[in-house]
Amino acid sequence: MSEALQKSIASADLSMVAKAIDSGFVPVLHGDAVLDELQGCTILSGDVIIRHLAAYLKPEYVVFLTDVLGVYDRPPSEPDAILLREIAVNEDGSWSVVKPTLQNANEQVEITVAAHDTTGGMVTKISEAALIAKLGIDVYIVKAATSHSLRALSGEVRGTIPDDWFGTVLRFVDKGIDCS
Repeated sequence: MSEALQKSIASADLSMVAKAIDSGFVPVLHGDAVLDELQGCTILSGDVIIRHLAAYLKPEYVVFLTDVLGVYDRPPSEPDAILLREIAVNEDGSWSVVKPTLQNANEQVEITVAAHDTTGGMVTKISEAALIAKLGIDVYIVKAATSHSLRALSGEVRGTIPDDWFGTVLRFVDKGIDCS
């Protein structure tokens, strides 16, 4: 995304979205092609939009709806792909898998972007979700139109994730806090 587009998003007036929410509406937002001073036209991802809204509105949690159950250790179409249930996000934006414990902890999670996906796919989704989590806002990535997404949207899975819920949660981990 160009610097001009980033500045435009940062200066966007989000008050109308807040007003719609305060009026009892549920805005349905999505990414789209947008004009850009440097590139002419580019894609503004819905994941980027929600990050800016989360920073502005400070919700208790954010839910990203996808076409798969959540984040996997490799493309979910591959045999033995493992659903990552919980990801910890550090102050520097780096992240690590908390649950499940992966067999080979040294292996990187393989995240790919489909050739037809102009928005950055799961890479952008995890990056933007990590930035939201750094704000202290839990992010749930879950398959749309499932009981799992309904439970995430209703707030039922906040806190301890139930064993029968399938999705991924990203949470900020403040390593500066002494829990002893």
